[in-house]
Amino acid sequence: MEINHLASSDGKIVQLKNPANGESAEILLDLGATLKSLHLRVQGELLNVIAIPQSKKYTLAENDLYPSALLCPWVNRVRNGNYSFLGKNYQLPINEPALGNAIHGFLARRKFTLGNQTIQDDFAKVKLTHEYLGDFVGFPFPFRFEWEFTLFQSGKLDVSFNCQNTGGGDMPFACGWHPYFRIPGTLVEDYHIHFKGKSRFLSDSQMIPMKEESIDIPKGLSFKSNQIDHVFRLYPEKAHVTQLTDIKKNRALFVQQSSEIFPFLVVFAPANEDCVAIEPMTANTDAMNTLDGLIQLKSQDFFQGNVQIWAGKPLELTR
Repeated sequence: MEINHLASSDGKIVQLKNPANGESAEILLDLGATLKSLHLRVQGELLNVIAIPQSKKYTLAENDLYPSALLCPWVNRVRNGNYSFLGKNYQLPINEPALGNAIHGFLARRKFTLGNQTIQDDFAKVKLTHEYLGDFVGFPFPFRFEWEFTLFQSGKLDVSFNCQNTGGGDMPFACGWHPYFRIPGTLVEDYHIHFKGKSRFLSDSQMIPMKEESIDIPKGLSFKSNQIDHVFRLYPEKAHVTQLTDIKKNRALFVQQSSEIFPFLVVFAPANEDCVAIEPMTANTDAMNTLDGLIQLKSQDFFQGNVQIWAGKPLELTR
């Protein structure tokens, strides 16, 4: 295993690579530690399974679909950018002007510092850190956020999320991730997704959940017959696996999270892109107001969670 340092038009990249089979992960340091690419062996073929939708139209820094973005310290939207915490009101900048919301936190556009780098025979790992000093308008709560990316020789990528409240008081906190996945050569209508969803949320005109409805999807959902753009509440499991299957070529991607730590999942297929966003989240949209999943992180306390990704043959999944 090896770690390489590369340059790109978007900034500095650290690459984790298995030179024996070409599998690699490329992380963009200067822009939120974005996972820019993930090359895995899929049925023996080396394929990039991370999509960057709208890449021909926007740079990563301008892309309003937020590919591979870290969603922190809130996930998705805060209605009108306004929330209250411990009896005090705060106003965040409106960065989704069409709907009037604050969206996706602010770490997605910040620089991360490269820390420890570890190379072993069976894995390569890097730690990336951002020290937030409380300078973002409407969020005066300092914290330290660390990503750890580990690429294993087995072909699995582990992404670890670690946050410490470095301030003197409690802070509101939520964390999520916004990767878009694809299996090159597959049309979106040929994807099928399986996850253990308990309910889904219907949204209002600001894309804020207004109703939760129970669902029963033991066989998953087809993108050919369903228009999917929802927040889902998952059944709690220590190791919940979402399977995205190419039904024509019988190949699959897997995203694993603890649905006790990340109990929400957003699934979204953007128009004309042939990719699917699979977004693990600790909290629901507008949790800064509804408190649905919001963590009240005490001074010096830590949050920790991780997500794993790999490719392989589809599993027979039942609930």
